[in-house]
Amino acid sequence: MNKPQIDVFQPEYSKYSWEVEDLGLIPYGEALEIQEQSWKNVKEGANHKIYLLEHPNVITLGRRTEDEHLLMTPEELQENNIELFKVDRGGSATFHGPGQLVGYLICKFNRVGGIHDLVARILRSVSELMNSYGIDADIDEENPGIWTKSEIPRKLAAVGLSNRDGVTKHGFAINIDLPLTGFTAIVPCGLALPVSTMAIETGRRITVEEVKSKITKILRTQLSIEPNQKV
Repeated sequence: MNKPQIDVFQPEYSKYSWEVEDLGLIPYGEALEIQEQSWKNVKEGANHKIYLLEHPNVITLGRRTEDEHLLMTPEELQENNIELFKVDRGGSATFHGPGQLVGYLICKFNRVGGIHDLVARILRSVSELMNSYGIDADIDEENPGIWTKSEIPRKLAAVGLSNRDGVTKHGFAINIDLPLTGFTAIVPCGLALPVSTMAIETGRRITVEEVKSKITKILRTQLSIEPNQKV
């Protein structure tokens, strides 16, 4: 598969560069295989990776998923053309579909200040993205994600990583402009609260390509901050 590189940068504090690649629209199973190979490469000393992509309709079940978080049977999911995967990331059930930007970060997390610092960098990046569109959003560190600042918070983005042998997989998902019907098959992230999209919150169409460019620049800045430096 041709994986076009859209950015590469090396923080001053690290010997590892970050390579950002655009995978386009890719089935979840294929993306898992790419992550696994990249995990092996990074473990052996290769540069860190960020993959930006979209998935066809799929539900993933993280380590904290309870049986009641999945609201459709496998047969019903198949009828609705929704794939189902159990994965090793943190968090509970999440839906992915076209119009949602997914980012996978494969890195040695101790090189960026630890797993909690990495999650905080991702959350700050997505929060900054929301602010750039005039969306007033809150960071939830207990259930990592980005929510609207409203009486009943609406989830705009989720973050969930896995950590195996000091190297991460998985990452974040930002709801840009997609139908929300897929989320009715789950209790999103195990929380009985609504979800939303950037398009709904701004009242205008927003493309994945537009957001892809912006989040790449923001991540570059956040991941270039030396660990333990105040922001």
